[in-house]
Amino acid sequence: MTRGSSGTGRLSRPGPRLLLVTALVLAATLLALLSATPGTSGAFTASVRNSTNTAVTASDFGRTTNELPYRSTFAGGTAGVSEWTTYDDPTCWKTMVVNGFGMYYDQCKSAYDGDKAVTGRADWTDYTLQADIKLDEGDQVGLLTRVTNPGKGFDNYTGYYAYITASGNLELGRTINGSYTFLTTTKIPGGVSLDTWYHLVVQMKGCTITLSQSTVGASGPSAVNSLRYIDTNCVPTAGAIGLRDFNARGAWRFVTVTAGANDTALSTAKIPYNSPWKTGLSPGFTTYGGTWRNDEVAETYSNTADGKGNKSVETTQNWTDLSLTGEVRFDAAPMSYLDAGFNVRVRNPGVGTDQLDGYYAGISSTSLIIGRHDAGRWTEFVRTPLAATVTQGEWQHLTVEMVGCRITATAQATNGGAQTSASYLDTGCTGTTGTVGVRTLAIPASFRSLAVTPR
Repeated sequence: MTRGSSGTGRLSRPGPRLLLVTALVLAATLLALLSATPGTSGAFTASVRNSTNTAVTASDFGRTTNELPYRSTFAGGTAGVSEWTTYDDPTCWKTMVVNGFGMYYDQCKSAYDGDKAVTGRADWTDYTLQADIKLDEGDQVGLLTRVTNPGKGFDNYTGYYAYITASGNLELGRTINGSYTFLTTTKIPGGVSLDTWYHLVVQMKGCTITLSQSTVGASGPSAVNSLRYIDTNCVPTAGAIGLRDFNARGAWRFVTVTAGANDTALSTAKIPYNSPWKTGLSPGFTTYGGTWRNDEVAETYSNTADGKGNKSVETTQNWTDLSLTGEVRFDAAPMSYLDAGFNVRVRNPGVGTDQLDGYYAGISSTSLIIGRHDAGRWTEFVRTPLAATVTQGEWQHLTVEMVGCRITATAQATNGGAQTSASYLDTGCTGTTGTVGVRTLAIPASFRSLAVTPR
């Protein structure tokens, strides 16, 4: 927070001509500011420390032109699905908001229907798609990647289909111009239950495809079921994303896409992480200050205290390059100098405002913030204006990407609106590994749908 200065002095009274000129100048300035103010379809750029680092606000929706990351905005109702194209009876697809989060669901089921909804860009190549998926009735529900040429009909598209089955399998298939080929399968420990949320991650890197699945709320790497497939045909090398069920009714929520993926051997690769808060517990987290609690119904993790730099660190895995996605909400009236967000590459955490080594990306009521903690010392890299002021009780989605010594953060209101992104290359980067965590600065806040994937 910056502080201005003030003073007093004896001033002479201005004459009428000066008053008139001053009024005209003020009016012209106000008109210029109003015409330059960006709306949800505009964009602005904020300056940061040097020309290699950026901060920008992108226009709302328009996924045919927007770059990654992508986050579904189903909580925005009709506006939140305007970017999706469905390929069956459009009345079958509906949105619903539950406990503040939105989901998209297919309420129709017929034999061999293959209902699907598609969004994204045809030139997306290597990326990570993840979502919570739910089978409400029938055979299969899952996610599409590298989609091109979609049309109405159960196999009318080109792309990959990752899915879970009612018989308890995690499977992968490929469709090329309507011709489907089954690729691989693995059993899901404990099987698949109806009306249960499962977290599915699909990582596409070159011709290597990695699937990871877990029950939402399950904790730790041991709860994740994974498979790897190298496609020697590898025909769809780029494409959009989609939601699909087959002879079923399904539902989807928290759909995210981030650039990059991981293709290291499964035996050594970091396991995708999904927060356990649906169970009402927070195993794996160690707190440093604050009063932390879980809400099983709302699937949230909250700090009800307003201490400076209260934090909670997830300790089950150390990460190198990663993508982190999650949501944050202020539970008291926010100010421009109060913030909450996520830590990455955390080492040596302790109680205290900046007592850790690592990086931070968060939001205040007005800004997206990126910086570094060094054992009690804070270095702010970027503070750029958000597209709109954040109010108490409003969920914001954050994506934090850490690749090498570059940290990139993106913020967007959960119910839709313009994205704000900032990126910084830390030339003083020393620590290349660490854990992840959540942090609040002098304000109570809540977190949900935290997920981490390797890059």
